[in-house]
Amino acid sequence: TRTGERQAAKMRQRYLRAVLRQDVGYFDLNVSSTSDVITSVSNDSVLIQDVLSEKLPDFLKNTSVFVASYIVGFIMLWRLTIVGLPSIVLLLIPGLMCGRALINVSRKIREGYNEAGSIAEQAISLVRTVYAFGTERKMLSKFSAALQGSVKLGLRQGLVKGMALGSNGISYANWGFMTWYGSRMVMDHGAKGGTIFAVIVCITMGGISLGGG
Repeated sequence: TRTGERQAAKMRQRYLRAVLRQDVGYFDLNVSSTSDVITSVSNDSVLIQDVLSEKLPDFLKNTSVFVASYIVGFIMLWRLTIVGLPSIVLLLIPGLMCGRALINVSRKIREGYNEAGSIAEQAISLVRTVYAFGTERKMLSKFSAALQGSVKLGLRQGLVKGMALGSNGISYANWGFMTWYGSRMVMDHGAKGGTIFAVIVCITMGGISLGGG
């Protein structure tokens, strides 16, 4: 969005201005290569832009859906909504766990790519020295080793995403339980089937939205 892009551009400018104001000793002690500064500016600004453009609006949307769904559920059939209220935990925990795991894996993958990029930049900038000492294979091995860790993390990321998709089975189990309890309410309390179905949809969608937020 325009807001995210504007804030990211301002952050890049201020970050670069702050880096250029540092003493020479700062670069000797804290910066191993030029690519570290460039990569840091790029990645951090992209993360902030992603938060402002997608994460924050999605969080507000999912929270609103959750609150509205349960308000409608309580208005339509409060007994069934109270019974389904504990299912929020079952719908929320898998989303939070998988989300946190994906964030950690993505951060490690980004660090691995940064390391590989630094190796490639050093080899290219000192290509004459590398060629003179015949260390092409050594630099290539270091570059491949840096990327190999990212490959393993990518496989782990795929596994976490698969577990996140598999956790949707909890919503189906919750749907089945709520349907059974709703049938008892139809027989014992004279509730209407359409109302039961609408409340079950509200409870399920509200819990899934909160987990996604």
